[in-house]
Amino acid sequence: MKVTIEKIKEFAWQQMDGMWHDQSGTATMDMVRFTHNGYCVVNPWMDEKTQKDVDPYQSYGKEKTDHFIREATKKIEKQH
Repeated sequence: MKVTIEKIKEFAWQQMDGMWHDQSGTATMDMVRFTHNGYCVVNPWMDEKTQKDVDPYQSYGKEKTDHFIREATKKIEKQH
């Protein structure tokens, strides 16, 4: 299965949804994530403070964004 950027964006949205609905505060432990300015980012296509759509390369940089995409791809491939 080829993992497209659209599948990765959907995966990121599902992670964020899971984080929003977590009552234990431990949801992000197994998520693909990174820290940026003190915030845990599980969906780099959304600003961690305003929740508005962003270009992750402009907001978080190439290194963090590419790393997120690689790790999300691995996790998606494991699920299928």
